[in-house]
Amino acid sequence: MAVVSNEQNLQAPNPDVTVAAETGTEESTGGKTCHQCRQKRPVIGSCVAKKGNTTCLLQFCPSCLRNRYGEKAEEVVAKTDWVCPKCRGNCNCSICRKKNGYRPTGILAHTAKATGFSSVSELLKTEGHDKYFYQRKVKLEDAAPLELGQENATEQTIVEVKKSKNAKRKELKDMNNGGGDDQAAVETSSRKRIKASDAVQETDGAEKAVPERKNKKTAAAKIKKPKPVLKKKEEYQLEEIMPPQGTGLITVSRIELPPDDAGDALQFLEFCSAFEKALDLRKGQAESVIREMFAGRNTRRQQHSTLTQMIIQILTLILKDRGQTSVCMSATDSSWFTAVGICFLESEVKYDDFPPEFFKKGIAAYEELDSSKRLKLLNFLCDEALGTSLLRDCIDDVETTERKKEGKEMLNAAKEKEKQLKQKLEDELAKAVAENNGVPLTTEERDAVESQMNDDAEEVRSEMLSAMEMLSTKSQKCNDALRTKPLEVDDNGLVFWKLNCYNEEPNILVQDLGSGSDEIPQEKWSAFSPEQKPQLEKYIPFVRMKRRQAKQISKQNSKQNASTST
Repeated sequence: MAVVSNEQNLQAPNPDVTVAAETGTEESTGGKTCHQCRQKRPVIGSCVAKKGNTTCLLQFCPSCLRNRYGEKAEEVVAKTDWVCPKCRGNCNCSICRKKNGYRPTGILAHTAKATGFSSVSELLKTEGHDKYFYQRKVKLEDAAPLELGQENATEQTIVEVKKSKNAKRKELKDMNNGGGDDQAAVETSSRKRIKASDAVQETDGAEKAVPERKNKKTAAAKIKKPKPVLKKKEEYQLEEIMPPQGTGLITVSRIELPPDDAGDALQFLEFCSAFEKALDLRKGQAESVIREMFAGRNTRRQQHSTLTQMIIQILTLILKDRGQTSVCMSATDSSWFTAVGICFLESEVKYDDFPPEFFKKGIAAYEELDSSKRLKLLNFLCDEALGTSLLRDCIDDVETTERKKEGKEMLNAAKEKEKQLKQKLEDELAKAVAENNGVPLTTEERDAVESQMNDDAEEVRSEMLSAMEMLSTKSQKCNDALRTKPLEVDDNGLVFWKLNCYNEEPNILVQDLGSGSDEIPQEKWSAFSPEQKPQLEKYIPFVRMKRRQAKQISKQNSKQNASTST
């Protein structure tokens, strides 16, 4: 269940800042704008992450770094390889959360500390990003309408108070003027009180439960109906549509792809489809290679193998681009296999399945490989071919080089952060032992100290996995070989593709990248039957409308917040 944040923004006074009375925020008389709170404050941090050829220029104020991300200002200033929360994919400011499909959290620093968390980032990671969001308080002018008997009793009480006050006012007026009898004034006041109290007693009886017409009008004026504040949100609610359940059996050109190798097979087929003219491939040549591997024809001799011929063709392109034109390869000997081993040694990407000593065994080692590993070897050569000038001319941008460079920088930063985290843990343990008068810590006490850094350790691990995924060939296939944008990506991690190599009906495949908690990212590909096409055509527009609806609601909320602050 989502928890709504309505706490006030309370910060310690700072002589260099001015406090805005209406909004409760602090604005600096000088300085730059903090990316988190959007206020001009003294900011710190120099992010080393690069986007393209430019370095990230985002900076954060010490207060936001401490409250929102649990980072100390002095540690951030001392770091030379600091990466800002946005470049780490961990930014929880209102704009970044809206871009990621979440609602702004509002001010959660006090809530996080009250619940035992060191920062808002730790709270969101533990409790979930959808649990906390900001929503304006709905102030109703009065309570819900009372029951008939309660309404009458309330009204008669009001009448009694009014009449008693009027009687006292008239009594005082007569006494000051000296023109009236004191006893008469008292009697008049008593009669009005008795009349009002009699009216209350009459309403308590079951025989005269209906009030007078005058009292009914007065009660209607006093008790107002609540305003229909929530109707607007109900109008924006969409009827939930679930995605169809695909099947793991994918057929391409009458070839049934194994579920575990479907992603690699589609990568190779889409690569050949994208560079068919540049590689001078024959029609159906790529399908023949897949058919040989998965249709029981992988026992051919090497000189007649379409897979071997494809490997030699791609190898020739790679070696020619490197200036090695004197190398002569033939399918009748092991020269091509030796050339493959040289490519693996010179490549920046390393495979555990193909260590350097593997290629020293000769062609016999290749013949022992199963279809899955042969396909991985073929995709490795396809990825290497993407770096040749011939194929680079067919690609509009150079995302591969930038992605590898960014991945290396991100990996180095994550390793350095891991080193600092280990040192910090040792310092905290030493401090705890000193506070315990030198007595070694128990297992429970040590676990308590380590648990305080679990969030930071999980963040470092996530950054390292992201960097390794960026350096892997599997993460590059959508940017290099496929060169195709997905149709849609939903909130559950399902990616819908429309590939050139897949012509079955419906010609849409779904890629499930998993939860991301595994050390090695696992993917699963599925296809749909023709009967599921109507459901699929409903679900994809539903995801788009849901994203558009979230943007509209966020815009309305921002407008309402701006109007209330003014």
